[in-house]
Amino acid sequence: MYGIYGYDDYWSVDIRRNKVRMVKAFYFNTHGGREGALAHAQAHRDQFVREHLPVLKREIAQRVRRDNKSGVAGVYFREEPGGKNPMWIAMTRVSPEKSVSKAFSVGRYGPRARELAIAERQKQLEQMTGYASRHPADGSTSPSIARPPSSPTAASSNRS
Repeated sequence: MYGIYGYDDYWSVDIRRNKVRMVKAFYFNTHGGREGALAHAQAHRDQFVREHLPVLKREIAQRVRRDNKSGVAGVYFREEPGGKNPMWIAMTRVSPEKSVSKAFSVGRYGPRARELAIAERQKQLEQMTGYASRHPADGSTSPSIARPPSSPTAASSNRS
């Protein structure tokens, strides 16, 4: 029932793609009862996920957070109290079970430490594969296939 939620008198298809929420309601009384409305909702959901593929995990991992101070997602600066042991760190969660990180000491590498951390982050991102979320109806066979970016432009709330 991915993306489909039941209410007293309708089914709702509610899916987010690239931070945009798409919602459509399928009322029992206009779609042939509870089962008919569910069939319409599932067909709509399946069509929507085929047309709007989820973003790649790598794309999400490259978004720079508001609190990022390095300007590069996954790269940050750390030092111990008193300014001891300063280092640039590249860190990536390549799967739910696995994170990789590597630190570059400013004492050892000097000003190059930041650039080395950025290069390491790019290597780490290459280990990341797959989509942020998947549904069998999306029709894609491999996350490595190049595809045009699909981002819905506006949230819709249609009632049928």
